[in-house]
Amino acid sequence: MDLLFATGVCVRRLSQASTKPWGPLCLCGDIPRPLDEKTLRQKLTPLSFSPQIPMKHGTASLLLLSACLLSSSLGETVIKVLHIQKLPQVRAIWQEAADQYQKAHPGVRVQFDYLENEAFKAKLPTLLQSKDRPSVFHSWGGGVMVEQVSSGVCQDITKAVESDGFKDTFYPAGIQNFTVDGKIYGLPNDIGPIVFWYNKELCQKAGVDPTQIHDWDDFLAAVKKLQAAGITPIAAGGKDKWPLHFYPAMLMMRILGKDAMNAICAGKNGGMANPDVVKAFQLYKELAALQPFQKGFLAATYPDAAGTFHDGKTAFHLMGTWDVTEGRTDATDGKGLPDEKLGWFNFPEVKGGKGKANDIFASVNGWLVVSDAPKETVDFLKIWLGKDTQTKLAAAGLSIPMVKGTADVIQSPFFKAIAQEVSESNWIGIAMDQLLGPDTGRVFNDESAAVAAGSASAEDATKAIESSFEQNKP
Repeated sequence: MDLLFATGVCVRRLSQASTKPWGPLCLCGDIPRPLDEKTLRQKLTPLSFSPQIPMKHGTASLLLLSACLLSSSLGETVIKVLHIQKLPQVRAIWQEAADQYQKAHPGVRVQFDYLENEAFKAKLPTLLQSKDRPSVFHSWGGGVMVEQVSSGVCQDITKAVESDGFKDTFYPAGIQNFTVDGKIYGLPNDIGPIVFWYNKELCQKAGVDPTQIHDWDDFLAAVKKLQAAGITPIAAGGKDKWPLHFYPAMLMMRILGKDAMNAICAGKNGGMANPDVVKAFQLYKELAALQPFQKGFLAATYPDAAGTFHDGKTAFHLMGTWDVTEGRTDATDGKGLPDEKLGWFNFPEVKGGKGKANDIFASVNGWLVVSDAPKETVDFLKIWLGKDTQTKLAAAGLSIPMVKGTADVIQSPFFKAIAQEVSESNWIGIAMDQLLGPDTGRVFNDESAAVAAGSASAEDATKAIESSFEQNKP
């Protein structure tokens, strides 16, 4: 047989009588193996043959055979990114960054792998201990990240991002969120502040003016007024639990203020059993006692609740900025409430509390690099999380990036206004289910759901959280 060679592929000509005149073989490894047509087309590249090298029937050039065996294609490097982003518009911009990097770095491939939010949380610990672990994975920082760093899963990338000043292209608060003991293990992507979204038509129908809701008593009065008008006040994804934990967590921020909250989360002043933490859960329980949520909220996931709100069935939804991107896709029509029917306001203050309305509670989304990730990984992050790519996301109204200078191009009236609030805020707190570590964070969420269901008192809830925190301090 005659042999033609491609990158890592040997193509053998069979007899002319054969119905398959070309038979591809990969000569990599111990035994030649057949290649399918798709793989062949990807690998086959034209070669020029020298007339001085005879190619006789049934023989092949040993030189060309050696070239086949030593093919560089066998050393492809794959950067695997594990994410929770479901929006195709965001993924498309990410892919543009990946294509740009791949074009400039032959032999390197970027692979984006998606897991739904809850599946991600459940599967990540096992994945990180497996041979199929990602190179980079989504993170919210906090105690969960600290535990991952302590277990040796994450890579210290401080030198890699400081040497060329890349670290300084981000807002300091974003970098700090992925720093442990002075070492940087990840980089921020975007910030999603939690606010109350409201349906203008339903509020107007009930005679509620959300712009006049300044404190917790104002909010409770609005809830009662909506109910009197026959309107369900609030959408909530109780099954996922984390949407409910926003309420006691933000009430804690408003009552305690920054310094006292930080002390509590460090286990000082009685920790989670502190009287002001109990008070936060009591105010939350008083809200739940009004039955303000949609029917069946304890069986509803976040997408269910987002769909309920964007279908115009409730007046309020306490949720992050992603509720106007991802949340809208959960509506029956896939579009949700249009801008002209949508508004937002900060979580209200609590009378006598030390926290302010513009103390931001947010998801600071970012990426942690795995300890054995390919050396090209951080290099790719500098393209993917660089100003050019993040500017595209900001301009498209898809996120509020943590990269300096991107806020200037934000067109979305909601994101622009919220980004301004973030820039003026003196405190950005993150989700308690991340801050407190995976074990206590889970208990915080469980107790938030139990209080909403009426099966736990404020005292019971805080006692359970404190007990877990004492046993599992991050």
